[in-house]
Amino acid sequence: MSINQHQFEQLTEMGISLWQQRTTGSQSDITLTQPEDSLVIDLQELTKKQLFNDILLASGLSIGEISHQGDHLNLGLFNWYFTKPSSVNEIQWQEQQLITPSISKISTSPALKKQLWQLLSKHNEQ
Repeated sequence: MSINQHQFEQLTEMGISLWQQRTTGSQSDITLTQPEDSLVIDLQELTKKQLFNDILLASGLSIGEISHQGDHLNLGLFNWYFTKPSSVNEIQWQEQQLITPSISKISTSPALKKQLWQLLSKHNEQ
């Protein structure tokens, strides 16, 4: 089940944390997975990148609404992981997680930019 930003804010204000159920084999656990090859993020450096600021603007977010969590960014409705160059050369969306190469790699690749914008547009509509 997906929720919009307003619903997320209301639940957060009421102290309700969000989680997702992931089924593995025959057993069920309530944990979120993360990419194995995720990079440590320097948020100060990211804010200097025009593409990153454009993505925030298009998503209706400000830098103050982002939570930096070491290996990913929490953007409220999804987590954003940046992967090492050799591990992923495409953009993926898995269980409310956006997995991309670095912003620098995306900004130099028209195909990756297009894929990112299409994914974000699709998930912003939901």
